[in-house]
Amino acid sequence: MDGTTLESTNLSTSINERYMKKFLFSAAVVLSLTACLKTKDYPPDERVLVTISFANVNTPDTVKTTDTVVTRLRITAPDQCYRYEGLDTRNSGPNQFDIQAIGSKPNPALPLPTCDPFPYSKDTTFKFRLTTPGKYTLRYYNGTTLMQADTLVMVPN
Repeated sequence: MDGTTLESTNLSTSINERYMKKFLFSAAVVLSLTACLKTKDYPPDERVLVTISFANVNTPDTVKTTDTVVTRLRITAPDQCYRYEGLDTRNSGPNQFDIQAIGSKPNPALPLPTCDPFPYSKDTTFKFRLTTPGKYTLRYYNGTTLMQADTLVMVPN
């Protein structure tokens, strides 16, 4: 074995050792930094989502497929601590949709605010488009109780 082969073997070993030392140093730094991280308990949400009620629903009987359907709604809840957040709409069968009003109220796990005792009421609209002609059933629920079922006829333009 000549000296050149030994030197190149030693050189590649020293390069590998140098990269290995850098890798181990980097790993030690990462581990030491992550060891300092503390898990954080997030505070509970201030508001929780709940279903609220429809007091009035006005859906058109017939709409053209190129038109936007506009349904007028009146949403109610027991007191002024409630807020309307939106609608939960689910396809429940061929050309049939179940719709619930979603609101929020203060989280009961937190200190409760004082709420005005008179009912919450909000007038709003539900706008959507359907592109296929036919009869559609829109079922509006207050919780699990069917409040109203409307038939909407989509006609070609």
